[in-house]
Amino acid sequence: MKFPPHLWRPLVLASVFLGVFPAYGKEKNKNRRQPEAGPSQAVQAPEPEEPKLDRWRSWSDAEGRKLEAEYRGLNGDQLEVRARDGKTYKLSLSKLVAADREYALKLQKQLPPPLHEAAARIDALVLEGLTKAGKKPNPPLGDEQFVRRVYLDLAGRIPTATEASAFLTDKREGKRERLVDALLEGPGYNSQMFNWLADMLRIMDDYGKGVRTYLYEEWVKEQLTLNRPWDRFVRDLMTAEGRLSDTGQVGYLLRDRGMPLDNLSNTLTTFLGANVACAQCHNHPLAPWTEKDFYGMAAFFGATDTTYVKATGMAKRMAKTTDVDKGTLLRILAPNLAEVETIGSVTTKLPEDYKYSDGKPGDAVAPSLIAWGEKDRENGAYQGIKTDSPALLRQQFAKWMTHPENPRFATAISNRLWKKLFGLGVQEPVTDLDDLTKASNPELLAGLSDLMRRVRFDLKEFQRVLVNTQAYQRQASVTPDPSKGPYLFPGPVLRRMSAEQTWDSVLALVVGNAVDGFRLQRADWVREVDLEGAVTQEAVVAKARELSEGTTGKRKGRQGRKGDTSVESDYGDYPPPKVDGLILARASELQQPSKEAHFLRMFGQSDRQVADSNSVEGGIPQVLMLMNGDVQKVISGERSQVLKDAAKEKTPEKQIESFYFSFLGRRPSILEREYARKLLGSGLKLSDLAWVMFNTREFMFIQ
Repeated sequence: MKFPPHLWRPLVLASVFLGVFPAYGKEKNKNRRQPEAGPSQAVQAPEPEEPKLDRWRSWSDAEGRKLEAEYRGLNGDQLEVRARDGKTYKLSLSKLVAADREYALKLQKQLPPPLHEAAARIDALVLEGLTKAGKKPNPPLGDEQFVRRVYLDLAGRIPTATEASAFLTDKREGKRERLVDALLEGPGYNSQMFNWLADMLRIMDDYGKGVRTYLYEEWVKEQLTLNRPWDRFVRDLMTAEGRLSDTGQVGYLLRDRGMPLDNLSNTLTTFLGANVACAQCHNHPLAPWTEKDFYGMAAFFGATDTTYVKATGMAKRMAKTTDVDKGTLLRILAPNLAEVETIGSVTTKLPEDYKYSDGKPGDAVAPSLIAWGEKDRENGAYQGIKTDSPALLRQQFAKWMTHPENPRFATAISNRLWKKLFGLGVQEPVTDLDDLTKASNPELLAGLSDLMRRVRFDLKEFQRVLVNTQAYQRQASVTPDPSKGPYLFPGPVLRRMSAEQTWDSVLALVVGNAVDGFRLQRADWVREVDLEGAVTQEAVVAKARELSEGTTGKRKGRQGRKGDTSVESDYGDYPPPKVDGLILARASELQQPSKEAHFLRMFGQSDRQVADSNSVEGGIPQVLMLMNGDVQKVISGERSQVLKDAAKEKTPEKQIESFYFSFLGRRPSILEREYARKLLGSGLKLSDLAWVMFNTREFMFIQ
């Protein structure tokens, strides 16, 4: 009798502890069950990445004149560069020395189109859509609204009073573009992007039974720091293989442990906007997908095993025969058993209740790709896809999905990022892009997709273009009424801050921009228990000895961890302040997700059970939290930076102005200044005024 992999693997593991088998698996990274070797099954090497060229260069012309400047774009013979003082120059390419001409052409090939050209193209598409509908764009956005909006969108928090004041008093040309560049290169960008991705990818600290994902979270943050292109980032998630103890990116496929169909449904919806969930059980009633289509896609993962055995029982049994405590054993076993591995054959079969004429229940399913239109299969994404080697199926799927010509890959991420910055996707919902004619402006959506390809899936560069458009830098519109037709983006939509933006903005008030320096360092807690070879009792006990002897760089406070609550020692030598039980670190540097009673969850942070489930809906608990919660006490407390800054001012007028810069990123109006001065004169304390400012509607919204 033959057992399928999901049945025999637990039996083998159980046998380890009964003494039948000497160990679980073979040597690390050699325990993959591969099919017999053949020409079509040769392991494919990863595609080499193009070496990055430096934008900064000392440019020289034939007369020996030099200018140290940053490449900004090349249009015909005109090379646009920007010096370190912020001034922009246009150089004649033909007059540069040969080495510089060659370098400029290389940069043109590698880098995205000139910023202003790309932004103007998007503006033209937006304006065209508005003009066709007989509508006009909103008026331009003032500097006071712009600085707050762009900080929230790119840094994930409001600007401090110093940052807002510095921008507003800057009289030089191009200050908006310079601020955008600075924010994109700052630590806040990576933090807010992690929050955005964590909601999309359903990132959690704990997969249960001791399986921590700290290495996965660290990997995601590293990719953001490296500004890894989106196509390569996603490809790594799809093709990852190994243990969670040493290969963080396997965390994506392990998120739906032993549930490959659910994982595939999430994958297609998240990365392609393919509305296929219903086809998992039956032919989709409202979309072209059949159940056979779904299982054909699932077959690309049919040789992938994510059904790792829970470590809890093993830890209990080992504890009875060794002198190592169960907690330490579980800490070692859990990440070493959580593994993505390739097996020797495709196990995907039609379900037992399959009822359509194109197959029978239990039939084996061959891998096949979905297509949205008759001509889709003619494009490059579908060419050269091989399905004859089980060992390479995931690589082939990833190659197809992340291909620049995939009919939906560039469109899906472009639409998501547009929604991130404008409040609505060009097509809603962002998880259903099966029919692109349903977009509010199909030409705009196509233009955004083209831009994403031109910037080579560089999410930072894509956002740089969008926030430099006139469309983004217009006044916000109130939430549109769908019954009055599609929203055509005369400006971004007025939005409430997300839970993470609100929390991080609170920290900007309390801690100042120093908050960007607090970084979790929990990955070593997992990395230091990684077993180099097979998972045997001998190896586990030896690792436990190392931990007890302190030979693996363990950190104080981590050994007895229970649950996922972060502790100060998780931040290395630079821990964040802790006030009234609240760790004042950014949302990206806290437990993922936070506990239900935490400010973040109260304000709509996702529980990470369903993708894209963050909420900005209001409610009574939020009002109570704003008025009387722990966060309010922290803002009004003696350690609050916003109170310290205001207290330094010598006059009530200056104190009021400091508050307005801190909370709202603007100066107070004459009436606001006078009213606040009267309140202070009547006995209101600065801490009381902070309470008032925090509870204004203007604070909570992105205008």
